[in-house]
Amino acid sequence: MRVITGFRFSPALFWACIVFSVCLRLAMAADLSVLVIYAPHDDGLYVSRAFHLISGNAFGPYDARLLIKFPGISLWLAGVRLIGIPYLLSINLLYIAAGVYFIAGLMRCKVDKRLIFIVFVIYLFNHVTFGYEWIRPVREPLSTSLLVILLSAMIFIFEAIGRQRFAVLHVLSFSVVFGFALLVREEDILLYSVLILFALAVLIHAWSAGGLRTAASRWKVVFVIALPLLAANLANLGTRAFVAEHYGLPIIHDFGEGEFPKLIAAMRSVTTSKDNRLVMVTQEGLRLLQKEVPKLTPVIMRLPPPDKDTYSCQRYGVCSEWANGWMPFWIKDAAYQAGLTPDLPTAQEYFRNARLDIEQACQEGRLKCIQKGSGLIPPFELRWTRAYVQEWFTLMGMTLMPHIDHPKAMPQIFSVDPTYGRIYQVVTMTHQFDTLLEATRNKSVALPRYDNSLEIWRETIISAYEQYWIFLEIAGFLTFLVRLRLWKAVPPSPLTYVTIVFTGYAALRQAALAYLAVYMGHFDPRLVFPTYSAVLLIAPLMIAEGLTALWKARLRHEPATIEGSRLS
Repeated sequence: MRVITGFRFSPALFWACIVFSVCLRLAMAADLSVLVIYAPHDDGLYVSRAFHLISGNAFGPYDARLLIKFPGISLWLAGVRLIGIPYLLSINLLYIAAGVYFIAGLMRCKVDKRLIFIVFVIYLFNHVTFGYEWIRPVREPLSTSLLVILLSAMIFIFEAIGRQRFAVLHVLSFSVVFGFALLVREEDILLYSVLILFALAVLIHAWSAGGLRTAASRWKVVFVIALPLLAANLANLGTRAFVAEHYGLPIIHDFGEGEFPKLIAAMRSVTTSKDNRLVMVTQEGLRLLQKEVPKLTPVIMRLPPPDKDTYSCQRYGVCSEWANGWMPFWIKDAAYQAGLTPDLPTAQEYFRNARLDIEQACQEGRLKCIQKGSGLIPPFELRWTRAYVQEWFTLMGMTLMPHIDHPKAMPQIFSVDPTYGRIYQVVTMTHQFDTLLEATRNKSVALPRYDNSLEIWRETIISAYEQYWIFLEIAGFLTFLVRLRLWKAVPPSPLTYVTIVFTGYAALRQAALAYLAVYMGHFDPRLVFPTYSAVLLIAPLMIAEGLTALWKARLRHEPATIEGSRLS
């Protein structure tokens, strides 16, 4: 991929430019600090669990919200706090380290240093890393870096296979990160598709490189594929054992496993006059259930009523009902508030008995029911095909160009309880929250704030990415297709294999998220941060790779043409 002419980097100058770029990137975000907001099902949950972890109290006292999200981000928050690294700095350093790991793989593949530097700068100044959702302790910034690390390790592994070598350290890196990444986000179970595609690509590459001729080489390939599976199982079993020891059952996500999803499916099966894909449990269905299933009466009585001023109404237009993004949470919260689910085993037993009562009422004809799956998300119906296509294009638009809200200035007063803010401060080591100021609510007093003279540069960068990056993405995709077409003429490079794996994963993730959005409503742009950030690295490289392959194929074809003309 030596497609750039003119100026050349010496190794010392190259790394000096890399270090300078990193320092500039950190300086441009030096005024940003962790945003402290009340989000008991998101940021607040992650921070609270981390606070209890570093205090030696597992994830904290059991309540309705403790296990609704995977624990990976809380483990990260607790881990970096124990070693004394502020959360926001840890996220930025991890993101930078992932990028450096990626370009180190490119250097191993002998990619031109000028192209590497351009790619790294594009990735480093990624506009989403200056956004409002990057400075919240949520999961997407962490999962972004983990995905880039996986892709980076793959580059080293494919390069080593091409030389019939064994990149043991990079296989270990891939395996450890793969195992941990599966604990960060619920949809990251789709990373198993990365492993499957990676395994297929490893077999193809090893076969073409002659790396399957001996028993030892075949065992090495098996090790490359098996070790990530082993790491994933160990991480999963270890986490479940931890939860079982402290909470009584090996359930790490009670929104996706155990009895609660089955209860929601049973409640969803009750037939009512309203049929809205965004509303699984209607108000009419709740009234019918309250009449026929006494066990649910204390829960239903405590559910908040829908209203035109709710976020459900403002975001999705669901005003006389609660959309699916809220109702399951309200049901679980109400059960806990009613004292019916004081601990995990009791909660599972209660949800199971309530579900059995609903199923019995359906069998006896007291409720008219139509079974729609057994999990939180119902099976897809053909009548929602149009909605699926709409959600797919919405997600694709966000993936190509995620819009971000730029935190131009941190708030002077945080609208959270002082104790809550103090927990944030202890866990994230943010310098922005002032407990005394929050307690007094003295609006005339302003927090001292670092005035960053480079803040205006962030605005320029964000504007440039949002206006022009889509053209580079389209060019990268088109040249990737060209590169695939020239597979036989020009053998694929490690980067080509990595791009194939990533493209397959990104397409599957896009399809799965669009499916979820049909029933849960459109998502926030932060869900596409991982795939978008990976595209920042891959698109420019694919342009160079595709053009180089086209040039090589043409050179190979021209001598044959010239020789043929001589013979004629």
